[in-house]
Amino acid sequence: MDRTYANQDGQQMTFGIAFHMRLGFPSVGEFEAWRQQILIEQRARLEPLPRFSERFDPFDEDLLTDLVVEGVSTLEEALDELRQVGHEIAADDIREWRPGVDDEGNPGVHLLEARKLGRDSRVAALLDHLRVNPSPSLLRVDRVSLHDHADIVASGAFRDYDTYCEYRLPLIFAGTSAKEFGGAGHVSFFGVEDMEPVALFVDFRPGAVEMHEPDAQDAAVRSLHERFAGYGPTGASGTVRGR
Repeated sequence: MDRTYANQDGQQMTFGIAFHMRLGFPSVGEFEAWRQQILIEQRARLEPLPRFSERFDPFDEDLLTDLVVEGVSTLEEALDELRQVGHEIAADDIREWRPGVDDEGNPGVHLLEARKLGRDSRVAALLDHLRVNPSPSLLRVDRVSLHDHADIVASGAFRDYDTYCEYRLPLIFAGTSAKEFGGAGHVSFFGVEDMEPVALFVDFRPGAVEMHEPDAQDAAVRSLHERFAGYGPTGASGTVRGR
């Protein structure tokens, strides 16, 4: 999928990997219970799936992962250490930080960037994060809406492949926790960016999760239309096409 948007300065930015999450629940009570589930705990439910470990590695939870800088004890030292290895972060971009020690007593600093979530974040925090969208240059959020008090839709696109990898598991975690409360639906990703084709479709129903990863060039147009129906800033059905 290739979708172009105008930023605040009127310049054009292309976001190449679309996402669409649609989940429905039997009642408002189940929906509210789902919102309180801890995202990271869902990984244990997904690991038994065929090829899960091949598709995802531990760093695919980047949105939920704190940075740990070893051998330093202050924020300034941690930022300087990151700068030296080519990872530039301004102090204003750090939401929280704390000194700590590892199991062997060595010092270190834990950092949480402003555009990321805490390790123990719940589904509600992910939905709020998408609404606020602290990284508009990397993530385009078209819609986060609730219908009939028990039907959630979230859609948007990632500008590059790294951002897609950062968000895909947290979104899949949200869908996985939904099935524990009678929720059903899907989380879908499709597009091409950084020369990496993406077609990942995850379906949820009570008691089951199914993952499909077809060839992005061969993904059926009908299937894409069904998965991304209503995609886009205006809520109208968007045109879905492969590159």
